[in-house]
Amino acid sequence: MINGKRYESTSAGMTSSALSLRDLVLLKRMLLFTREDERYLQMAGEILSSKAETILDIWYDHMVANDYLAHYFTRDGQPDADYLNTLRPRFGNWIRQLCQRPYNTHWSQYEQIIAQRYQDQPMPTDDMKDVPVIFLRYLVTFIYPVTNAIRPFLSEKGHRPEEVEKMHQAWFKAVSMSVILWTYPDPAIQEIC
Repeated sequence: MINGKRYESTSAGMTSSALSLRDLVLLKRMLLFTREDERYLQMAGEILSSKAETILDIWYDHMVANDYLAHYFTRDGQPDADYLNTLRPRFGNWIRQLCQRPYNTHWSQYEQIIAQRYQDQPMPTDDMKDVPVIFLRYLVTFIYPVTNAIRPFLSEKGHRPEEVEKMHQAWFKAVSMSVILWTYPDPAIQEIC
């Protein structure tokens, strides 16, 4: 528990981060991610936690409207509602934890476990066909829709425009850092391309 809140274990399947503390600090510096951003993420979390389901609806609509993304979530050419629904709790939890977790090595381990789940786990049903690897370009370009979708919610609680902008920028940096960590190479499984 951190600050009285329960988080998913960061030790399931991973005992340490593939990323050193020094590398994590350097990545945060490169993103201009500061303690002020952490404070504004906390503020954003107070708003976004209760809006997670609506945010997921927006993200899902974007995914299924684009066939190059939708095919990762389809069965027989149609969106697989069962599979998408099994992902909702994890995505919702990620929204909350992105805003509430301390940005340290435990956080980087958590993000790398997310990546490991989707790299190592088979599809949830036997009758779903395997899909090709999710291309890095789709993860990176999805940063914008994930960031843009939350902006309208940040102004709903009467915060000043400059606070809304700071919350939005902090969210953008945190989402970018998540994608960086999801794609960070695990030295134990690196292959030469």
